[in-house]
Amino acid sequence: MTLTQNTISSGDIPRIETAEAAKAMCARLLETTAELVGLLDKETAMLKQGKPREIGSLHVRKSALNAMLTRDMAVFRRDADFIIMAAPEEISAIKDQHNQLQKSINSNQDALVAMKAVSESLLHTIASKASARTSGPETYGQNADVSTSAPARPAAISVNTIL
Repeated sequence: MTLTQNTISSGDIPRIETAEAAKAMCARLLETTAELVGLLDKETAMLKQGKPREIGSLHVRKSALNAMLTRDMAVFRRDADFIIMAAPEEISAIKDQHNQLQKSINSNQDALVAMKAVSESLLHTIASKASARTSGPETYGQNADVSTSAPARPAAISVNTIL
């Protein structure tokens, strides 16, 4: 399935009117959600390992899964009464999977917040050290005194924390 197929609205998809179609919808939701949970957990692990550059490789698949899940959930909501009646066993599994997805999303968000805090702290430390006014290089003088030979320089770096 291509990304353009994922953008079809639920109104373009036939109604779920058979038990087989309801079970197939539930199976698709479970499969998509499970793969999305796996990708989020992998991304979270990469963040915790300090490998944010490697996360970009997951973006395309994660976006495609999100689009499929969004579309299928719209269809599910539209035909929920019939699906719940036709596939009650699958509904319990979907609820459990949804809870796992929410936990993965929360864990991922926590890791992103921590990565942002560490990055900001590093930037502030670097900016603080780079902008400290110094009077030039320190050298030893005739009496082994530390002396400086250049005038003070202005701040070189500032940090904008507004996103």
